[in-house]
Amino acid sequence: MSAGGFTVIDGTQLRSLSQPLALPTSDSSTVTGAQLLDFAENEASSSLFGLSLPQNLKSTALKHISGSDDDVTFRIKEFDRDHASKLASDYITAIADELKDDPLVVCVLDGNMLKLFLGNEDDFTMLAENLFADLDTEDEGKVCKGEIQNALGHMGVEFGVPPFSEFPQLNDILKKHGAEGEEELGQAQFTELLRQVLQDIVDALADKHIIIIPNIKIIDGSKLRMVIQHLVFLCRESWHKTFIFKKS
Repeated sequence: MSAGGFTVIDGTQLRSLSQPLALPTSDSSTVTGAQLLDFAENEASSSLFGLSLPQNLKSTALKHISGSDDDVTFRIKEFDRDHASKLASDYITAIADELKDDPLVVCVLDGNMLKLFLGNEDDFTMLAENLFADLDTEDEGKVCKGEIQNALGHMGVEFGVPPFSEFPQLNDILKKHGAEGEEELGQAQFTELLRQVLQDIVDALADKHIIIIPNIKIIDGSKLRMVIQHLVFLCRESWHKTFIFKKS
């Protein structure tokens, strides 16, 4: 279930994986517990937008297949390939069951949200004007190139811009367009430079999505749709406030 860049991970995505899982080809007739867990977790992650599964989720799911073995003991055990394949499948099923009971809400930053703004000239121009006005604290009609980074920070996840800590390519994009230093820009120059930087962010996110996990706890799974609608509403409210700030 998804909307407005937000997706609920409730295990449904994992149940479509083929059962039992086909282990990678190997000359060995046995598979260690560590190997089958790594394989199963990679398969699950690939089906969940590349999301790294939380450790508590993996630990709980492991208890369903490890019997009386603790984590360390299970990982050093060896299993024949057929048994290992079944255990890997059971492990993913256990993860899916846990997610059904305790879903995750994630924000998938794939560039589409930014693309919407870049594709609507009126919306983008208004956004750029408001960002420029916010950054031009002295009302001089100019800001330095380095303020582009602050503009991206103002936009944030609500506009589809990933945090710098999650998106190291951002520094390379800023350097590519010379969006650094103290050289001053007028409104039109700022708008054009912002457009170029955002377009490169869109292209980078299209190649590799960034997954953000908000601090949201879903208690009642029957209210997932309402939660998603509320998150989208909050984003739209954020966009609206951005469009009207300093427009008295």
